[in-house]
Amino acid sequence: MPEPLLSVQNLSFQYPSYPNLPSEPLFEELNLDIRHRERCLILGRPESGKTTLARLLTGLVPRYSGGACSGKILLDGRAAAERQPCERIEEIGLAFQNPEEQLVRSRCDSEVAFGLEALNLPRSSMLERVGKSLSQAGLSAYSRRSPGTLSGGEKKKLLLACLMALKPAVWVMDETLEELDIGTKKEVLELLRAQEQTCLVFSSKWHRLFADAFTSCCLLTGGRMLCYQGRTGGPAFRSWLRKHEFLTPRRRTSAPQGKRSRPDGDPLLRVRGLIFHYPGADGFYLNVDELCFSAGETIALIGANGSGKSTLAKLLCGLLTAGSGEISIRRNGGWKAANPELLNRFCGYMFQNPDYQIFLPEVREELAYGLKQTMERGGDIEGRVEEAIRLFRLPGPQAPPSLMSYGARKRLQAAVYYLLERPFLILDEGDSGISAADFADIVEKLSAPRRTLLIITHDLELAALLADRIYTLRDGGIVPVESAAGAARLEALVEGAD
Repeated sequence: MPEPLLSVQNLSFQYPSYPNLPSEPLFEELNLDIRHRERCLILGRPESGKTTLARLLTGLVPRYSGGACSGKILLDGRAAAERQPCERIEEIGLAFQNPEEQLVRSRCDSEVAFGLEALNLPRSSMLERVGKSLSQAGLSAYSRRSPGTLSGGEKKKLLLACLMALKPAVWVMDETLEELDIGTKKEVLELLRAQEQTCLVFSSKWHRLFADAFTSCCLLTGGRMLCYQGRTGGPAFRSWLRKHEFLTPRRRTSAPQGKRSRPDGDPLLRVRGLIFHYPGADGFYLNVDELCFSAGETIALIGANGSGKSTLAKLLCGLLTAGSGEISIRRNGGWKAANPELLNRFCGYMFQNPDYQIFLPEVREELAYGLKQTMERGGDIEGRVEEAIRLFRLPGPQAPPSLMSYGARKRLQAAVYYLLERPFLILDEGDSGISAADFADIVEKLSAPRRTLLIITHDLELAALLADRIYTLRDGGIVPVESAAGAARLEALVEGAD
């Protein structure tokens, strides 16, 4: 048997402890071998260490983070620690879980060219690689756009384009398939298979599309790597995941036995004749004729990357203003046209990226900030904060959010809106980077008889599991999905099939 291209041997690691955020060993004698052309899926729950392992493999940790590390990481037989990350640019490439941490240029084409410049390639070769990779990622029309104007999913496509251009021997993709629409997921998986690309794909969820797309699968749990022997996706594999408590999505306790074909709660928020387009953004157009949300229901919004899901969400909560149309709120038995200020107070919006909303130095301050603006004098703010910390499993009142894991920051983001008790709450890709079970748990905690939840997601099975109604955005309009019975039907709707 040939020697592994990438080998992890007896790896142990622990981050430094910080005030109010003590650290524990993350890995204990972890072992993993990846052979040439192997496509390995590494599954793991939030806080299991997926991002840390990805950055250990590429040399970013502990070089830039600190921490105690022992064991070996060998890349093509050579110790990875002997070289700096920039010296391995053609050997191993990483697409970050959070694109904001990686994108640095003001245009998409220059972003893709950034790594190529370090290789000192001739200009003609660079232009060829940039054009080809943007085309493969479906971003040719965005070459001169600023990455900051892209949707969350499009930013992840841009990271993939950067990997395609650099052509490293090993691709490391940290939750890269999250926030990608179903069609793009299929294209990326087919690209990896067609190119026989050696890769590690880290994911917090098992998706049906992963079946037969990988040559191996491992589960990162308890600081160790458990490897599955056999075909991924079949009943035996799913049984193996359940055995290790990975496949554990739960229905809300308040969910009906069957999905409702129409809302049965009181009307809460209504949209009529809503038209919006971004100045200078050719081709994008959002047109919602009529849409009504009722109290107590959960609605899922699905659609391709760039179809306008986040744009609609920002219109509903007053962060954007439509060119024409009306958003109304039900008040005292009648409809009241809502201006942006009223929508800001009525609707809560959990951004795709939790770091857009978390800005205070301690968990306690983050949770108390909104309460101080809304609670009457004498309210038990401290008691409510302690309740949220316990309910959402947060590290502690004095823990610094900026040093918490991505999953913990997501839970903190949800806890803030749990305390604010907004009647209408939008969770924009709230399931990204966390397991289906953890997201279902967040939805259950946020659900209330008088609160409407709008879930924006690319996880179609999760949409079918949690939502009372499902809509898809396509060609600028919003289309109701009559039945949430099957993810295959949802896939067809997202891709525009009949």
